[in-house]
Amino acid sequence: MERLVAVVQQLSLARTLDRIVDIVRVAARDLTGADGATFVLREHGPEGDVCFYVDEDAIGPLWKGRRFPAASCISGWAMHHRNAVIIEDVFADERIPASAYSPTFVKSLVMVPIRRAAPIGAIGTYWARQRRATLEEAALLQALADCTSVAMENVEVYTELEQRIAQRTAELAAAQAELEKRNAALVALGRRKEELSSLVVHDIKGPAGGLMLRSQVFLRRQDIPEHERRAWAGVYALSEAIARMALNLLDISRSEDGAFKVMVEDVPLAALLEEVSQVNQLAAEARGQSLVVAIPKHPITLRVDREIIRRVLQNILENALAHNAALGTVSLQARPDGDGAVVIEIADEGPGVPPEQRDRIFDKYVQLDGRGLVCPGRGLGLAFCRLAVEAHGGRIWVEDNTPRGSRFCVRLPLEACLPRPVPPAA
Repeated sequence: MERLVAVVQQLSLARTLDRIVDIVRVAARDLTGADGATFVLREHGPEGDVCFYVDEDAIGPLWKGRRFPAASCISGWAMHHRNAVIIEDVFADERIPASAYSPTFVKSLVMVPIRRAAPIGAIGTYWARQRRATLEEAALLQALADCTSVAMENVEVYTELEQRIAQRTAELAAAQAELEKRNAALVALGRRKEELSSLVVHDIKGPAGGLMLRSQVFLRRQDIPEHERRAWAGVYALSEAIARMALNLLDISRSEDGAFKVMVEDVPLAALLEEVSQVNQLAAEARGQSLVVAIPKHPITLRVDREIIRRVLQNILENALAHNAALGTVSLQARPDGDGAVVIEIADEGPGVPPEQRDRIFDKYVQLDGRGLVCPGRGLGLAFCRLAVEAHGGRIWVEDNTPRGSRFCVRLPLEACLPRPVPPAA
């Protein structure tokens, strides 16, 4: 029994059929004190079952590597009847083909099936002298066969698992290769997209910049009529909007590739608010609207990317004027909040933004119609605003402007907006 326990432990670690055969053929002979042992597998052939004598451990050659019809050999009988068979004299038993045994040393034997419920093979032990194996020896051999059955099933499961793992590994490797291929294609596409965006921006900025410069030249003249001044102000505002739209497109494209960066500098808040209000003042008057600017009394210096934050405020102001009520007012003001940050607010008197749409309007290609409902459009202005503000560590949102309209709020935190102390009077 101690030897059987040791064999069971060996079988539990076996991972191949060859290893099981090596263990069993030696153990079968050792457990029964036999002169030889053989390991037989059941095969299904076109003319019926066949007994394949896989390997042996014996004092002389037996039938290693040979195949016999299951109906004409004792191993086939044991598998067919699902029971052990003890034969004291192989030449006196009609179940034994004498021609197969006469060239061997075998005089007596025990043959047991592997997996009695549905036999898949057999284990046999042989003696060179005539003797009748004891029931204990047969029981030990059957116990070994039962353990062998479990080990073979484990190998089958292990082999199937290895195959599945290998298949899955191959599939994952193929998927990884495909992902790498697609990623390389996307990277190349991203480069081409950024190159195209840069070319588009360059081609747009040139003419737009020329129009802006020419408009500024005329707007500086004191001798032109007021209607011409308004017309050139409109040209300047439109050309600035075109250039700003192109830059928004480029920055959003860069952000998708992880290449969007801000270059911070000290920017006086009052000067920034005056600059964006001047650009939109004439546009507001042309629409019959009013633009009211409230600049904080104490100086505040922003630590921001001047051009990017200017475009943020310009986008929101242009949006407010476009959706404002006829003869309505748009207000631009800034205030410090309780945490030391600065909140810049732009309010209009238009239809407002429904609460359920207030997050969506900052998505790309989304804009509001005249009734305050979300609809498809070019929709890059507010998307750029969110990108730019969040790049500064800030936040942008929209709320009601009581009693009517919308209030867009841009909060730049203390790290980005640093109030500068006023120097003492001389």
